[in-house]
Amino acid sequence: MEKKVEPIKNETAKKDYLVLHLQQPVEYGGTSISQLDMTGLREMTGRELNVIYDLYAAQGGGGVALQESTLLFAQVVASRVCGYPLEAIMELKAKDSVYLKNRVYRFFYLSE
Repeated sequence: MEKKVEPIKNETAKKDYLVLHLQQPVEYGGTSISQLDMTGLREMTGRELNVIYDLYAAQGGGGVALQESTLLFAQVVASRVCGYPLEAIMELKAKDSVYLKNRVYRFFYLSE
């Protein structure tokens, strides 16, 4: 009889780069935000992405070239995917904001 061997679980292998753990949690409207789970990006449709582009433009985002690399675009994406108001996402500290921008850029332009 064969003995089933369980694979060794590596905790670091479970980490998903689309789950951003904030270095400094944000308080907004009585809610504490300590992480942004953007794994929903993987299921996003083109229709949903068009809504994000429209919201980005309405917030003053300009240009059509590489808007996915801007902080404002990343903030709009996080707001839509995570379900937090855009104003809450804009309260992230600068370092967390840059991490957010880099992860959104990575999703759209680099391999997973």
